[in-house]
Parts: sequence; C-alpha cells; structure tokens
Amino acid sequence: MHDERNATHLHWLPLLAVLKQYPRAWFRHDLVAGLSTCVVMIPSVMAYAELVHLPPVTGLYAALAACIGYALFSSSRQVIAGPDAAIGLLAGSVILPLAAGDAGRVAVLAAELALLSGALLLLAAQLRLGNVADLLSRPVLVGYLNGASLLLLATQLGKLFGITTVGDAFIPHIQSLLSQIHAVHAPTMMLGLGLITLLWGLARWLPKVPGALVACTVAVVLTEVLDLQRYGITVAGAVPRGLPQPATFAMSWSDINALAPAALALAFLTFSDGILLAQTFAAKHQDEVNPNQELVALGVANVLSALCQGFAVSASQSRTAVADGTGARSQVAQLVAAAGLLLFLLFLTSAIDQLPTVALAAILLVTAARMLELAPLHHLLRIDRVEFGIAMGVTGAILVAGVVPGIILGILVSLIAVLVEISRPGGAVLRRLAVDGKFHDCKNDDEGEYIPGLLVYRPYAPLIFANARHVLDHIETLAEQAGPTLRWLVIDAQAITDIDITAGEKLAQLQRELLAQGVELKFADCPRPLREQLQRLNARGLLEPQEFFVSVGKAAQAFEQRP
Repeated sequence: MHDERNATHLHWLPLLAVLKQYPRAWFRHDLVAGLSTCVVMIPSVMAYAELVHLPPVTGLYAALAACIGYALFSSSRQVIAGPDAAIGLLAGSVILPLAAGDAGRVAVLAAELALLSGALLLLAAQLRLGNVADLLSRPVLVGYLNGASLLLLATQLGKLFGITTVGDAFIPHIQSLLSQIHAVHAPTMMLGLGLITLLWGLARWLPKVPGALVACTVAVVLTEVLDLQRYGITVAGAVPRGLPQPATFAMSWSDINALAPAALALAFLTFSDGILLAQTFAAKHQDEVNPNQELVALGVANVLSALCQGFAVSASQSRTAVADGTGARSQVAQLVAAAGLLLFLLFLTSAIDQLPTVALAAILLVTAARMLELAPLHHLLRIDRVEFGIAMGVTGAILVAGVVPGIILGILVSLIAVLVEISRPGGAVLRRLAVDGKFHDCKNDDEGEYIPGLLVYRPYAPLIFANARHVLDHIETLAEQAGPTLRWLVIDAQAITDIDITAGEKLAQLQRELLAQGVELKFADCPRPLREQLQRLNARGLLEPQEFFVSVGKAAQAFEQRP
C-alpha cells in the first residue's frame, strides 16, 4: 500500500521522482542556471505586467508562483514558466474593456482570467486531452504571433514617444498615435531609442549577455546620475517589498461569462506553446514529456499565479533557452530561480524605484519585433497558399477585431480546412509494372498495364460521412468507364483505417449496383480495424460477404486464375 502511494505521488509530482535519484553533481549546474534565469527574468516579467495594465511588481508575483507551480508538476526538466508577451497581450486586450478604467477591477479580472484558464487546463488534464493543442495549427500560431507582435508594437509606441494612446485594437492605437504625434516628448523618445539600440546591439554581438537587465541597469544609472525626472521622464516609483498577499475574490457569473472565451483561447495557446517548447528541449536532451502532465503543470502555474495577485502565465522560450544554455539539469533550476525572485521581493525592490517606464516599453518593443514570424510566413507562401491565407486571415482578424476573435477565427478556419480536405480526398487507379510485377500509382500514362476485366483503385483516406459520397461516386464512375468487360473491382484499402456507418451504407449500395452489373467487389491490404468493421456490417446484413486479399498482387493473381 505504501509503495502504491509513493508511485502515485511520483506520478503527479515528477519533481519527486527527479529528487529521488538526483545526482549531487547536478546541483552546481542547476544553481548557476537558476540564478542566471532569475537575473534575466526580473526586468522582462515587470515589462509584461504592463501588457496586462498592472503594476510591474505583479509580474514578479506571477513569475514566482509560475516557477514554483510548474517546477513541482512538470514532466519537462528544462522548461521555465512565467509571464509571456503573447499571453500577456491576449489577457490585457480582454481585461481592459471590461475594467472600464478601474485599476482595482483590472487586477481582479486578471486573476480571474488566470484562474479560469488554469482550471480549464486542469480539466483538460483530467479528461486526458493532451492532444487538444493540435487544434491550433502552425498557420494559426504564425498568424497569431504576427498579429500579436504588431498589436504589441502599436500599444508600446505611444510610451516610446511619451504620449498616451487609447484604443482596444491595432487601428485605434495607430490613429490615436498619429493624432498626437505633435506632442512627442523628445527626452523620453531619445532615451527609449537609445535603450532599443542597446538591446539590439547586445542581441547581435553579445547574445549571452542579459540585454533586458543591462538596459534596465543603464536606465536606472542614467536616471540617478543625470536626474532624468527633471526632464519629464517618468519612473516606476516605489515597488512594494515583500511577498504577495493571497488574493481573495468571489467570481461572479457575469465575469465568468465575459472571460470564458478568452480563458479558452488562453488555455489553447498556453498549452500549444508549452508542449511544443517542452518537446523541443526534451528531444534535444533525449528525454520524454507527458502532454497530460504538462497540462497539469501549466494549470497549477496559472492557478497559483491567480492566488498570488498575478495574471496568466505560460512557458517562456527565452528563459528556457537561458536556463538550458547555462547548464540546467532538472526542475531544480526553476526552483532556484524562484528563490532568487523571493529574495529580490524581500530585500531588493528599492533598486528599481528609479527605473524609467520607457525602459519597459523598449524591452516590449524589441520583444514584439522578435516575435514576428516573417520567415515561417514566407515558407507557408511557398509551400501552401491556403495555409498562408489562414495565417494572414488570423493576423488581419487580430488587428481588426482583437486577439481572442482572431484566435477563434483561426481555429474555425483550420477545422473547416481539415473538413474540406477530408471530404475531397485523392485516389488512384493502380497499374502493374513489368519491372517488379507489383501495382503502383503511376504518374505517366504510358507506364504499367491494365489487366482486362480488373479495376484496382486506392483511396487515400478513411471512409467517413464527410467523404463517402465523393469517394464511392468516383469509384462508381470509374466502373462505368471500364465498360461491360469489367468483372472485379478491387479496392486497395491500405489507407482506409476506418469506415463509419454512413460510408458503410453507401458502400453497400455500390456493392449491390456492381453485382447487378456482374461486377464483384473485393478488398486488398485491409487494416484489421477496417476488416472487423466490414465484417460487422456484413453480420447486420448491410453488406454482402467480402473477400479479403493480403495484397493487390494476390488479388490480381486470383482474378487471373479464376475459371
């Protein structure tokens, strides 16, 4: 009984399994990686809090909670969780209109949204929906990231120029910016442009140096030495010291209804990015990750963030890369990062009192530029124009209607595209090649030979309600074109992994029509699930008895040897 209980704990808390066999030599690597990640994390998570229209300290709260929750429950040894630019932008775009300018309401809605998103992730884990993220196809993710990047740029340009822009979407922000361009605050803009140049330069020539930390340090030093506040440059001000107080809020049904679509979109996006990142680094280190366990880890991270006055969090690609690049061996590195955040909140928050707010805008503008997926977009254009259109459509929807409608539109368009593709699958009439005596889908009309009286057809899809009429009507047309000499119609079923009742009824109708014309329907190379389903249809009287051959070649041999 004790062993079973331990096994259950190890299953739900992968960190315990790691610690149980933790080599002492790993700790030095995890310590260095955790501290490095913490140093990089502090300025960036403070900037991401701006996206959710919250004080910078809430980014630290969210990061602390996310690191602890994710490290405890994640099956990934490398991934670091915390606030993310794309997730923060989505959350902020939903929260701001609902808050109606009430700062206290913004904080409550941000926590509620994180709680709802975390609850959906935990529910998905309970239902073992680890593959749910597949609904967000690559074109949708590319379109989302491009749309989010442009929207993020629009929201931060005003802060770079020292003016206040208004609006909930891309176009209103740009219009507001252009209408106030005469009121640009030159000192703020010059400082911001200088910090952007510094960030780009460090990324280009010293990529291992934590650019955000350097930029914030330079900005604080300049503020202290040159007294930049006297030139009208605003600073963050006093940052509360100490741990976050546990959030207390009673979620109303009206809030749930208003936030539910965004929570669902957040859950999809959070898990899609998280599992992709976890699988990428697991493959690099020849590890394995459990998708359902990642749902649990991301869900717990979001719930803890909500309870610590934070906001929605996700896996962070940049911080994960830092941790991995500095030698992280396990989830312990993330706990070290959490400890560093804890010490900062308790003793060092006064170090950022003089941080100019334009420094945070500079970090976000550089982040937005790096988020742009231009190369993948060009790749989609070259490979598949339909998927390119989906990506551009999602980007356009985000810029015009907002982040959540854009993601929902992308999911719907992707599902429709899948249904269209499934409903019109390809197929081929097979011919026998003299060189090997086997049947192939020949590209050239002069290749291969037809056997008089025998027609072999290979559908390239399962037979379901969405494509049954298209596929079987095409087969019927081919049989009519073969003429009165046709005696056997052999279906090469290697690609037919399933057949539903609608397709089964249509197949039975085709079989009856062929028999009336003296044509027998045969099957070759059938997967076991298909054979069993056809036998069940036969047992219910829907189909005539079938004859199965292990290959098309065997079917052709039997045809030629028939009396």
